[in-house]
Amino acid sequence: MSKSLKDVVPIPHIYIRENVLQKGNIPGVAGDKTAWAKDLNLPRQAEYIFFAGCGYQFMKYVESMMRAAASIEKVGLGREKGIGISRAFGKIGIDLPSITAKVAAAGREDIYTRILVNAVSILQKLGLDMGYMYEDEPCCGSPLYYSGFLDDYIENARKNFNVFKSHGIRKLIGLIPACTASLRDNYPKFVEGYELEVSHFIEVVAQRLKETDIKPKLKEHVTVAYHDPCQLSRYLEIIDAPREVLASIEGVELREPEPEQCKQWSTCCGGGGLEAGSPELCERLGLRRLEELLSTGANVIASHCPACVMQLRRSAEKMKADVK
Repeated sequence: MSKSLKDVVPIPHIYIRENVLQKGNIPGVAGDKTAWAKDLNLPRQAEYIFFAGCGYQFMKYVESMMRAAASIEKVGLGREKGIGISRAFGKIGIDLPSITAKVAAAGREDIYTRILVNAVSILQKLGLDMGYMYEDEPCCGSPLYYSGFLDDYIENARKNFNVFKSHGIRKLIGLIPACTASLRDNYPKFVEGYELEVSHFIEVVAQRLKETDIKPKLKEHVTVAYHDPCQLSRYLEIIDAPREVLASIEGVELREPEPEQCKQWSTCCGGGGLEAGSPELCERLGLRRLEELLSTGANVIASHCPACVMQLRRSAEKMKADVK
């Protein structure tokens, strides 16, 4: 890594680059990412392959690492110094990020694994033949693209396509908007012969609800404010599908914030990478977005991006907001 590049790209993003290329996931945490699916008995080959993405699979660790980083900053150590310490331990064989993440995550509620399991359950109940790549599922590499490491991103994309081809995969259903946008829209620009059919989870759910006579129903009435993730609404341009699904569920009342604060104009919550390099700005954006959603009077906030979910959860905790 040249000094000039280090002067331009924030150190945390360089660290994320190293994690993606060397460890195959954004936080750089070692461990069995497939543990969430061990009791689901998903086949490795099927018409549709569920692409879980390292966001949900590792988000419980990311959330705990963010808390640990905040604690370090309170004692006067910035994130760059923390990364330097982590690298120093790595040189003597101690995986400090993994140790820190797992210790900090112990005993905390893990909603992210539940989201993965529920997503698969929903698709199966809608009649889809689902498969999963388990340990062979690669990181899509989207942080490389958005941080400007284009050569690394292209090489990673081409390598991943070869992995998909070797498994005979032709249809992917992504759960994370950033992963889905990367696999659907960016890979075809850089990978010759790219021929995968890629859809986002909520698109598939909306379509299957139209094609079947399944009528979801909640036991209790809830008011829901929906937060459009930037990647979903502005990159993938998926705006109507989430609202169609919510409208199809008996017992759900959707409440939208102001028109300039939702759909393609939805205010960014500050997640998706900003928390790594600019934590204070990230926090301000998160609190502002939560206030907009709370103004609807909804008692539930729904979204589709693990980074958005983490941001809004952290903001609600900080504001002591009575919202799920």
